Amino acid sequence: MSPYEENILTFVYILQTQPELLTAQDRTDVLELLATLPDDVEEISNAIALWYETRPQILDAILNMPIEDLDSLRAAGGRSTPITGAESKEMIENSVTQSRDSKKSDSSSSSTKKE
Repeated sequence: MSPYEENILTFVYILQTQPELLTAQDRTDVLELLATLPDDVEEISNAIALWYETRPQILDAILNMPIEDLDSLRAAGGRSTPITGAESKEMIENSVTQSRDSKKSDSSSSSTKKE
């Protein structure tokens, strides 16, 4: 797996496991950024890295990700074919959408518990 693929998979993993790190504006920004990028894994990876470098909480989560989690990502991504740019964009978009949905369901479930 290339370092670009690893970066994308790590970012997707953070989106899925720590959706609270992204604000509503962050989600919008990521989706708008993806819309401007070509289907090129290296360019997607570089653009995402530049984006999260300005968001300390996301950068910290990526830099402090446990090695075991990285190993499981590598195993899950242990494919015979590289990830394509289109797949990369789709994984990120899906993760952003799911993180938005999980935040909505968290807030709605917590409000029903209070009743």
